[in-house]
Formats: sequence, C-alpha cells, structure tokens
Amino acid sequence: MGVAYGHAERALVAIQALEAETAELLCSLPQLDAEQSSWLEEIMGVGPQACVLPATRQTTYARM
Repeated sequence: MGVAYGHAERALVAIQALEAETAELLCSLPQLDAEQSSWLEEIMGVGPQACVLPATRQTTYARM
C-alpha cells in the first residue's frame, strides 16, 4: 500500500503545481472573463483580487 500512496502523493504535487501555474497565467491577463474568475474562486479558493501586480510589473499570484 505504501507504493500506491507515494504515487498518489507525487500526482497530487504535480496537480498542485499545475494549478499554481495556471493561476499565475490567469493573473498575467489584463482582465479575466467569468469562467476564469470562477476557476480561481472554485479551485484556488481566491478571487481575482488575489492577483498582485508589484512595482516590477511582473504579475504574481498571492496564494491565500
């Protein structure tokens, strides 16, 4: 059973990384449509207000 859990953990880590990357990409857009905003709220638990644009003009995702 330990091997199966290890595989599941690695898969979960990969999914979480993809979710974070997707959130960063969405935050780089000048404006989100309804579906994109909904995804941020549903999957990441935050809304578009979590997208922060620092002085460097690079978009970052402020995970809450």
